[in-house]
Amino acid sequence: MPHDATIPNDEDPTHMLIWLDKGIGNPNRYQHLKKAFSTTADPKNETPLALIDKDFDNILRAEGPLPIHFEGIWFLLAAFKDVERCIDCFERNQHRRIFFIVSGSLGEEAVPKVLKRFLKTFTDPISKNPYTSIYVFCHNIEMQMEWALSFRDYIQIFNFDADLLSRMVRDIADNFLVESKRLLDKVPLNSADVKHRLTWSHILYQRYSEMENTPLKKEFNEVNALLDHIDDYMTSSLSDEV
Repeated sequence: MPHDATIPNDEDPTHMLIWLDKGIGNPNRYQHLKKAFSTTADPKNETPLALIDKDFDNILRAEGPLPIHFEGIWFLLAAFKDVERCIDCFERNQHRRIFFIVSGSLGEEAVPKVLKRFLKTFTDPISKNPYTSIYVFCHNIEMQMEWALSFRDYIQIFNFDADLLSRMVRDIADNFLVESKRLLDKVPLNSADVKHRLTWSHILYQRYSEMENTPLKKEFNEVNALLDHIDDYMTSSLSDEV
């Protein structure tokens, strides 16, 4: 059944995108990927406004990550053109779930440093499995293979930004679903946190389904069943309080 996606955002988002690439400000690059980002900078206008290249210039100059919408989901975004500032950002945000986009030219230097210092950031704390949430964008995948093979458990490589965007949308949706199921097992149960993540997962699965023209029936059935479950729990809890 359909569910209301208009759920309040976390005051301090626990999920973050870090983007490292010298060409971020180039208007001819990453056109698909940039369209996924928007902002509600005008408090009188609730409709998200697409970020333009000038906005990315401001993000590059910012001292810390800025809140944005990624495909309608509240996220933090930090963008960099040099490796050391990027590493500093990882240092300050180790408590967050980070999805990292990096160019092939900078990835060869940055990825080994990031994984050496922040391996826990890319390791599931429960299963101990690696997160494949480092997305390398390049023009020639074959040219990246020599250095990238050593980190194949953590990275995915793309030569079209539309493919990178699609994969990342799916990965983030999967992540929210896993988080929601783990939160369901916690006592006491925070039903609002569970519903937030299930709703975000649903939004992103819907977006991925549109991008790839695939139904994702299994995923939608699971998310909707869990949303029904948490709605029933919240209704029952309210009844008990009356």
